[in-house]
Amino acid sequence: MSDGSVEFDLRRLLSETHVSELTLTVVPLLSPDQTLEAAAAAMREVSHGSALICQDDQLVGIITERDLLRLVSKRTSFDSPVSESMTSNPKTLSSDDALLDAVRLMDGGGYRRLPVVGGDACAVGIVDVKTIMTYVVEHVPATVYNQASHALLSVRRAEGA
Repeated sequence: MSDGSVEFDLRRLLSETHVSELTLTVVPLLSPDQTLEAAAAAMREVSHGSALICQDDQLVGIITERDLLRLVSKRTSFDSPVSESMTSNPKTLSSDDALLDAVRLMDGGGYRRLPVVGGDACAVGIVDVKTIMTYVVEHVPATVYNQASHALLSVRRAEGA
């Protein structure tokens, strides 16, 4: 920018920041044979809209509140195992992936949450839209909050002679 202000480069921030730099959201880890009722209760307990499904320490699926709402509308029994309704083999991120990769994957797939797995394919947490936006806003305040409003930038009355 030519007016002397600092330009915020969102693409650079997203490209240079890795998933490992975020505070990952910890969500319930369930086994495939646990019930949908148990999944709903576990999500409610941690106030988060998803749970990861793991078998033998490997991520095998994810279930979200949207999945549960869809099942309610179909009158599905919540005594059934989560394996029957989960999204199997979900798209994942690793700690080494850039935030830009996460944003592209979320945007392209319509995901609000992506599981993060370690090198052993074991789930370590979730990256969600809220976490990414919070991170970005933490790096933008000088750009966003230091901008004068349009009303303050316009002349209200003539000054001088």
